[in-house]
Amino acid sequence: MDLAIKNGKVFNGIEVLGKTNIYVENGKIAKITNENLNANVEIDAKDMFVMPGLIDAHIHLSGIKGGSLLKIMFEKPEYRVLKASKWLEKLLISGFTTVRDCGEIVSLALKRAVNEGIIKGPKIIAAGKPITQTFGHGELSHDVPLEFSMSLSFSEFCDGVESCIHAARKVLRDGSDFIKIFATGGVLSQRDKPENPQLSFEEIRATVNEAEKVNTYVAAHAHGDKGARIAIEAGIKTLEHGTLLRDETLKLMVQKNVTLTPTLTIQELIYKYGKQIGVDEWGLQKINTVRESISNVVKKAKEYGVTIIAGTDLGFETGLEDIDIGKNWMEAILLVERGGLTPLEALRASTYNASLAIGSNSGLIDTGKDADIIIINGDPSENIKDIAKTISVIKDGKIVVENKKLL
Repeated sequence: MDLAIKNGKVFNGIEVLGKTNIYVENGKIAKITNENLNANVEIDAKDMFVMPGLIDAHIHLSGIKGGSLLKIMFEKPEYRVLKASKWLEKLLISGFTTVRDCGEIVSLALKRAVNEGIIKGPKIIAAGKPITQTFGHGELSHDVPLEFSMSLSFSEFCDGVESCIHAARKVLRDGSDFIKIFATGGVLSQRDKPENPQLSFEEIRATVNEAEKVNTYVAAHAHGDKGARIAIEAGIKTLEHGTLLRDETLKLMVQKNVTLTPTLTIQELIYKYGKQIGVDEWGLQKINTVRESISNVVKKAKEYGVTIIAGTDLGFETGLEDIDIGKNWMEAILLVERGGLTPLEALRASTYNASLAIGSNSGLIDTGKDADIIIINGDPSENIKDIAKTISVIKDGKIVVENKKLL
């Protein structure tokens, strides 16, 4: 075998297996056993917690600092991609071996650079440009001239079925792994309210159809219940935020096998530190309602059996001690503290559940899966805050972080 991780307490992404040895060959998990086999490289994980690499299923690799997303319009993408490459190193060191970027054009270049070994970072599943309607969440500011917004916004615009078909085909042609749409207003956009539906059933259905043609899916930003329900009925597969969902819509998600990414981290960040980090005034005004509601939504989602996946929605560097790029494990902690999940449920949301939802071959320690594994000096199955104590990271069967240092 190429690599052995021995004597650790293993969580496989679903359940705790206890003290078990993991053997890796050709970048894949080859064997999970109590047998003591030989390997070229051996790691003694005695008294350590071994689990799949963490997944942030909703991030924006924008490369900007501070809380105003309008900077995306004015900073050169070449400069932003350089800054975001350093974010990827921080994410890898903190135990994230896969991230799903839910809307940012530079993520496509970052994905390619990681895949080709030019830069170090987690695997990236990228949406590229998200799709917005005119006067939608993807415009961010609704005061600038429309022509300016369309040319410099981070979104692809579509209005009407034919326009949405064209937008979907364009982002897929650009190299997007899935399609991200805005199905309601949002917090960090100027004049649309989180409860406002955006895009019609027909527009979303047409977009979903284009995704399904190439065996991928649509993820929908949706706060308000009406817009979320339209998106679910139109065939989206992952629902992002869901802060104002009602019981019947949560039940529909179970029927349609639609997952929920509550993104508690971004809401906590704006609520606690928004003014300090420069969030635009409209975001500060809108955050209270969605933050107050989401805790109950997550608890109800758990009760009804909705699959919950972990994603932070972090899109800017903050410089804060507790919530920042590289501290994305905060989502798992908040799922326990505010969402009512058990530590094991939060770990599943951060690994196996997320991998199924976003189409990753990691997230589960099982034969044939990608050998993306982390070693933690603690036990997050007992104390979820120990999820911050990753000391070593294995990605594709290779040790890439050892003793908290990037190799």
